[in-house]
Amino acid sequence: MTSRASQEIITTLERRTAPMQQRARDRITRVLAATEKLLASTSVDTITTSAIAAEANVPVSSIYRYFPNVFAIYKELFETLVAQLHARIAEIMENPRFTSWRERHLQVMLALRKTLDEDPAYRPLFHLMLTTRELRIVKEQANAQIAAYLAARWEQGLDGFHDGAPLAVARMATEIFTSFETLTSGEAQSEWTDRLFEEATVALERYLSAYLQD
Repeated sequence: MTSRASQEIITTLERRTAPMQQRARDRITRVLAATEKLLASTSVDTITTSAIAAEANVPVSSIYRYFPNVFAIYKELFETLVAQLHARIAEIMENPRFTSWRERHLQVMLALRKTLDEDPAYRPLFHLMLTTRELRIVKEQANAQIAAYLAARWEQGLDGFHDGAPLAVARMATEIFTSFETLTSGEAQSEWTDRLFEEATVALERYLSAYLQD
C-alpha cells in the first residue's frame, strides 16, 4: 500500500485497554461496523483511523484509546467474523440432521460461500490478512483454531476417521478449505469464483474420503 493508510506504523495489534462500560463497548461495535462498511465500499488504501472515526461518528481520540492503529481494528474485525464462521461450522458438524460426513462437508463449504456472498467486506479483509506481514499470523491462528476443533473430533473417531494423524489431516483439510478464500480474496463475485468454489469443494471431499467414512 502506498497511500495515507499505509503510513500508519504497526507497532502492535493488541487492544490498548478493554472497554469497561456499555457505552464504550457500543462505541467499539460502531467502529467495527464502520470499518466493515468502508471495506465493502471503498479502496483499502484510502481507509485510515480518521476515515473510520468519521464513518462511525466518533472522535478519533476514542479509537486511539482502544486501538493503536487501523490494522488492530482489522485484526479485531477479522477475528469477529471468523468466530461467527467457526460457530456456524461447529453447529453444522454437531447437527444430528446430517448423517454423513459428506453432507457435513458440503454444508460447511456452503457456509463459507454464504459468508463471502453476504459480507462484501470479507474478501478485502481476508486479502489484508494475506498481504500484510503483521496480520498474516492472525489468519494462521484462525486456521489453527478450526484445525484443532476438527482434530479433537477425529481423535474420538467421529466422522468415521481412520488411518491418519488427526491433527495433520485437520491442518491439511483447513488449508484446502481456505484455498478458495485465498484464490478469490480481493475479487468481486464472478463466474470464475463459482468455478473455483466447485473445485475447492471437490478437492476437499476427495482428500477427506481417504480418512473419513460413513
